[in-house]
Amino acid sequence: MLFRKLLILLVLITLSFTMPVGAEEAEESASPTEPQQVGNFRLTAHTDDSYELSHYGDAKAVVLYTHGVGCPIVRQSVPELIRLQEEFAEKGVVFLMINANDQDLRADLKEEAEEFSIDMPILKDHSQQILRALGATRTAEAIVIDPNADWEIIYRGAVDDRFNYGSQKKEAENKYLRDALVAHLDDKEIAVPSTKPKGCLITYLDADKEISYVNDIAPILQEKCVTCHQKGNLGPFAMNSLRKVQGWADMMSETIRTRRMPPWHADPVYSKFQHALGLSTEEERTLLTWLDAGAPGTVDLEEDPLRKFIPTPQTEWVLGEPDLIVQYDEVQSIRAEGTIDYRYLYVPSGITEDKWVRAAQVKVGNLAVVHHALIFIQYPEEYEHIQPEHSGGVEGYFESFLPGAPIEPYPDGTAQFVPAGSTFVFQMHYNATGKPETDQTKMGLYFADAAPERIMKIDGTHSDDFYIPPNSDDYTTETTFRFRRDARLYGMSPHMHFRGSHARFIAEIPGQEAANLLNVPFYEFDWQPLYNLAEPIDLPKGTEIIVEGGWDNTKFNPDNPAPDEYVEWGQQSWEEMFIGYFKYSIPLDKERYTPRDIGRVPGEDLTASNLPGSTWNIWDRYIITLGENGDLLSEGKKIGSWVVDGVQVKVNFRGRDMDLFIRGDQLLMRGRAMERVE
Repeated sequence: MLFRKLLILLVLITLSFTMPVGAEEAEESASPTEPQQVGNFRLTAHTDDSYELSHYGDAKAVVLYTHGVGCPIVRQSVPELIRLQEEFAEKGVVFLMINANDQDLRADLKEEAEEFSIDMPILKDHSQQILRALGATRTAEAIVIDPNADWEIIYRGAVDDRFNYGSQKKEAENKYLRDALVAHLDDKEIAVPSTKPKGCLITYLDADKEISYVNDIAPILQEKCVTCHQKGNLGPFAMNSLRKVQGWADMMSETIRTRRMPPWHADPVYSKFQHALGLSTEEERTLLTWLDAGAPGTVDLEEDPLRKFIPTPQTEWVLGEPDLIVQYDEVQSIRAEGTIDYRYLYVPSGITEDKWVRAAQVKVGNLAVVHHALIFIQYPEEYEHIQPEHSGGVEGYFESFLPGAPIEPYPDGTAQFVPAGSTFVFQMHYNATGKPETDQTKMGLYFADAAPERIMKIDGTHSDDFYIPPNSDDYTTETTFRFRRDARLYGMSPHMHFRGSHARFIAEIPGQEAANLLNVPFYEFDWQPLYNLAEPIDLPKGTEIIVEGGWDNTKFNPDNPAPDEYVEWGQQSWEEMFIGYFKYSIPLDKERYTPRDIGRVPGEDLTASNLPGSTWNIWDRYIITLGENGDLLSEGKKIGSWVVDGVQVKVNFRGRDMDLFIRGDQLLMRGRAMERVE
């Protein structure tokens, strides 16, 4: 017995010399449920910017530090964290704070960052699901992740041992976080991979809440998901039963955590919106908790709420049978692969008397191939003084089909003007699907009984003054829209292409402080809704709205077709645009909406017989001549061909198809008149 006691004592003495410093704390720290790896997520920071973990795939390490407003140890540790960030940033280490306290609002995070000079992002985990999945129980915990080892956690615990509850040392004896980073960067084993953090407990709400599929989950899915996730609509699968949801549970959880679903990216902090598909904090917490638990539950198929809920698909007339249907005659053929140039299809309205339109719906013929459609209107010459300047969509449009946009009448008391003799122009953006497809999109118009009090308008402002460098993660630009009359603003929408990453609409109202009306911290090209305000805003004449935005031209943007190339303005999705759209109304000026005597001699209209030999200036960029026998000429050399087709002049210009529009004695391109060169 004495020998056994001596042996145990010898082992304990040996361990006291060989056990790494701080290992006794490690024994108390992590529970066996703590994850070994970190799944991807996207969160909005105190700066209103969006951060996705996978964006740091090239980092040597990512440090997540659990933050809490007012936590003494968090505040006391900030200077050391800043020193560590300065030391290791150039070595490829990224530092991010993350806050899951329900009581800490983003405004509180901004105030805390300013007061304590925190210069690293504080991400707001508003549903608490990210830190809960990481097994974090306290603030002031550092979690070090290795992106190059499948996002493995290589250290978690305290920054150092300087601070305790109510006391602190003059200097830290053990700098756990720094030592872990040094060892990792030197490709050595981390001596102390885990310690117990000394921070404030994180209160997780509804941790033990019993969640019912029928009462809690199905209503969320019906409101936020099923409209698109039905047969023949935009969603990749029909969300029509519990069994179907259970089969997609893991994928649904991933897309919610990375903000890809639901397709709604307007920041709720600044404005409230109609038809907001974004999940509330409570909805996201409930849905993710249920999905991560394996989507438990059973229900008879006949009693399944999703089985019984069948919304009206966008392939039907959602607002009822229209008063007039406008449709191009020729069915469009779309090839199986390759880039498809925008198509401009001209359709005479057939209207013989002036009309006011109170609602319109663009009904897509084939949702699989139509990325979006913009419809413009060309007025007859008598109304040229009020002709909307659409310019191919960069300055606005009459109506649209945009993925995820709701279909509803215009606001009460508003309407759009459609004079007799108008022509509609369908701008169709098609995507190849891998097999030949066809489409025949149409537009339904719903007429008002009388002239409205206010004119409905959808206008835009754009910037083409950019040249995005290769591998740049936040190249920015801006453009400004000025209201020249008192206006009532209903909604806004940014437009970029594959590399678009974020946008803001900031109003500068005379006599007031600048106000952020719309923040889109995470922009996705696949979804371009018009964000309609819950309540319209009256803006005085002279108000300017600055539209700011940026692009992510790196390989960590999964939509980026070519991160190693410079990018400039262009219509195709692999090029870029920057447009801000505004849906607003102004009071009706009846004097302006009356026809004018144009004083033109009958017989001057352009026709197939008098177009040959005419020369035109295209926006001060090209001089072209419509030559005899269908030859398109520039400086006497043939550069293409042309042919008249009704009110269109179909042009093949250096291998690309373009459509020009005849309006009386004018020739227009994308809504803008070309200058005739005598």
